[in-house]
Amino acid sequence: MKITVINGIQHHGSTWHCKDLLLQNIASHLEIEVTELYLPRDMSHFCAGCFSCFLKGEDSCPHADQIKPVVAALEAADLVILTSPVYGLDVSGQMKALLDHLCFMWFSHRPNPQLFNTVGVSITTTAGAGLSHTTKTMQNSLKFWGVKKRFTSKQAVAALKWSDIPEKKRRKIEKDLAALSHQVVRAVATIDQRRSPLFAKMMFNVMKRMMKNNGWNPKDREYWQEKGWLDGTKPF
Repeated sequence: MKITVINGIQHHGSTWHCKDLLLQNIASHLEIEVTELYLPRDMSHFCAGCFSCFLKGEDSCPHADQIKPVVAALEAADLVILTSPVYGLDVSGQMKALLDHLCFMWFSHRPNPQLFNTVGVSITTTAGAGLSHTTKTMQNSLKFWGVKKRFTSKQAVAALKWSDIPEKKRRKIEKDLAALSHQVVRAVATIDQRRSPLFAKMMFNVMKRMMKNNGWNPKDREYWQEKGWLDGTKPF
């Protein structure tokens, strides 16, 4: 199994440890090949809001040299894992900056069919509140990229350090991630037989109609035409 992990921070805290537990559990079931990216090390820029990726193509992004390797890692993965602790009731600024850069891959622009048979997981931890909102931010991108099967891990660790988590709570976290690993392995193994999400089908059909009516962006319409999607070809 090929796995791409995008870590929302470089610190090896509770979120990193949860991700590591998940990888260890998956590795106990089958052989894995892991590509790990760390933010901001592997993508250090905020989105400039220049619309170049939408209007001219992603290669025109002023930060394309850092975005293209991220996209390549996502395309190569059977499993994509996004991680971020809760920062101000949301993802880290570094993670948000990356997700902003990748909006060109949303259904509303130029969805990447290489992600349509992918499994996605979001992992977040907090010492207090904000798990649901932080999870939703990462899940929204997985959803609008067209990832076929998505899972979440939300852990209220009630501690500032992994080492400070009470033993009882840590055992529960370990049990949760062991169970999640079984679900993920099963999903990846059967991904070709799974139906595409209703949301993906609905968004595809809505955007297809818009593109046929010329949409708002010729670059997006050109992309859909090249894929044959405007002529009846379906990606799922």
